[in-house]
Amino acid sequence: MIDLMFEGVVSRGRGEHSTLVVPGRGALSGAPADWPEQLYPGSLNVRVIRYPPQLAEHGLLNAVSTFDQGHFVPEIEIPQAQFGNNRLAPTAREPRRGNGQAWRARLEVPCEGLVVNCWLLRRIGSAVGEQLEFVADRRLRDLGLVEGTHVRASVLGSWRDA
Repeated sequence: MIDLMFEGVVSRGRGEHSTLVVPGRGALSGAPADWPEQLYPGSLNVRVIRYPPQLAEHGLLNAVSTFDQGHFVPEIEIPQAQFGNNRLAPTAREPRRGNGQAWRARLEVPCEGLVVNCWLLRRIGSAVGEQLEFVADRRLRDLGLVEGTHVRASVLGSWRDA
């Protein structure tokens, strides 16, 4: 298992994720045992300020959209149609647009000793810019992850070419 370590700052999202319904474990075939049965509406956005060196080592761009290319294998993939209120729809040029990919993740606030297990959720074709979106079964901001907080985000997965 590879651990990609990002550094970033908790930031305000666009507010659209709160209306997106991410399917829970019972609604997904092949969902990992630790995928939440129900996810809290919304996500915690982290604006990336430092990318892991492994991206460049694999010839990939330092960009959140790099996850869309499928080189870093997610723990679970969620078809576009299984989300509720998913406005990212497939197109002829992007047939996988709107599909979700999720990786186990851990958010750390080193100065406070806070460690939170959660999931990185990336919908292919999302236009959130250089922000990672984290989801969990609870509201992550209630755990002290408020706007402006500097975090380390660890994302677990494997390389497709490995």
